[in-house]
Amino acid sequence: MAVVQAVQAPRPEPLPQLRVRVPAVVPATLLLFAGMLALGGLASWLALEHLVTPWLTVPMHVTAMFGMFVVVHECAHHAAGRLTWFNDVTGRLAMPFVSAFGSFPAARHLHLQQHRQNAGGHLTPWNLRGPRWQLPLRWMVTDLWHVWAYLKQTADRPQLEVAEALGVLVLVPGMLAAVIGTGHGWQLVVVYLLPQRLALGLTGWWSDWFPRRQPIDALSYHRVHSRYPNLPFYRYPQARRADGTPSPATPPPPACPDVFHPLPVSSVRPLTDCAVEVGFTVPPQLREEFRFTPGQHVVLRAVLDGELVARSYAISSSPSDPELRVAVKQVPEGRMSTYATTGLRPGDRVEVLPPSGQFTVGPSRTGKHVVAIAAGVGIAPLLPMLSHTLADSSRSRVTLLYINRCGADTLFADELGALVRRFEGRLRVDHFRTDERDPDLRPLRPARPFDSIASALAICFERYHPGGLDPGRLRSLLDCRLHPAKVDEWLVCAPPEVADPLREVLTEHHVPAATVHSERFCTAATG
Repeated sequence: MAVVQAVQAPRPEPLPQLRVRVPAVVPATLLLFAGMLALGGLASWLALEHLVTPWLTVPMHVTAMFGMFVVVHECAHHAAGRLTWFNDVTGRLAMPFVSAFGSFPAARHLHLQQHRQNAGGHLTPWNLRGPRWQLPLRWMVTDLWHVWAYLKQTADRPQLEVAEALGVLVLVPGMLAAVIGTGHGWQLVVVYLLPQRLALGLTGWWSDWFPRRQPIDALSYHRVHSRYPNLPFYRYPQARRADGTPSPATPPPPACPDVFHPLPVSSVRPLTDCAVEVGFTVPPQLREEFRFTPGQHVVLRAVLDGELVARSYAISSSPSDPELRVAVKQVPEGRMSTYATTGLRPGDRVEVLPPSGQFTVGPSRTGKHVVAIAAGVGIAPLLPMLSHTLADSSRSRVTLLYINRCGADTLFADELGALVRRFEGRLRVDHFRTDERDPDLRPLRPARPFDSIASALAICFERYHPGGLDPGRLRSLLDCRLHPAKVDEWLVCAPPEVADPLREVLTEHHVPAATVHSERFCTAATG
């Protein structure tokens, strides 16, 4: 794209898509948690005071525990709100009602792993195997199977997560044994153990057995959950209606003018040792034709060595700038890129095709969180897009993940720093440097007290990380700071070898395809 030739990433066929916008705290989940806690407390009081028969209190406890399962499930998918701590705390508080042996982080890991790996979405293998008469018994001990499945993966899991899982596995059963030792075993069975097993049986039937009996095209809860795993449960009816509504026909993009215009070069500014930003003067009679949306590109054409050569380059200027600018990085043996970086001078004329391209970001007056992933010269179209998004709404936030070899190869470093200062607190830039000898990775002064605390509180909004942005790093970000529930749109502009693995990770985490916009560029010697 900005290096040699722009290649717009193929877009999937339009499907009905429900906008997954989760508030900071989902009131429905909070009310469900409080209501089930109150119902369980009432049932326990009635049972322990012998005011009603267990035939009434046990169903009340089962209802409360099944509701707590819904809460745990919401928190596991980060659907209880955008606040990570709220999901973590609420999930941990609700988890003992669902299982006496499992921890919330371990259950979350296993459930999300099933979503990513199983063709059946969230179906649990343990609950689907065996003869039919055996299935209810399997459902009632499914938490023990989950504990065993997690213990087999502890070598690959974070130490704190493993420690919490082992602590819960020892502490809670130990407390139950102590209660039994005091002579309250029957009360424990009626109030906790029996209702929990029955609730797990109901959960296994509802979550695993029942979905397999539904028609493939049924507009059911399970189909909605497979398509929108991060959607709060109270919005499922809305999602079912959206899935049952045919997609409106997408109007074809307006035809782009196919007439090249000779524009004078107004400036050639070096960006790095092998990249320049070329500015063009657009005469008044062509300004309407060359009006563009941030993210679009133009085609430059010139006769080189007797041959007509045309290449696409991203527009790096803003619509309000007086000149039209593009970023060009020299490619080995690339004819147009070599000519632009070494031969162009102010006053020269280059044939330019008016702007085109669908790699754009829509407006939002109410604010949104945009995450952009760029590699090298892929920052060229993103720079005006991010600036426009932040200026368009004071509630919008942007996180930029920028991959380069070193600081000397980083395009628009000063411009990014200026944007960080201008929109301090709303723009965060994470630089990933594949050359770990890069001076930017070493602080210019000795470490001072509280530096680590300031870093943890994100007081600095421009950070430098050694190494590239590989799928593992992106997964860690998606599990916490950049969870899909916290992001409204994703912008990816990188070569295929970088962009494709990262897009696969976004798909694994059920990021809706409609929210991911990508522009890939090739770095072949035809540039």
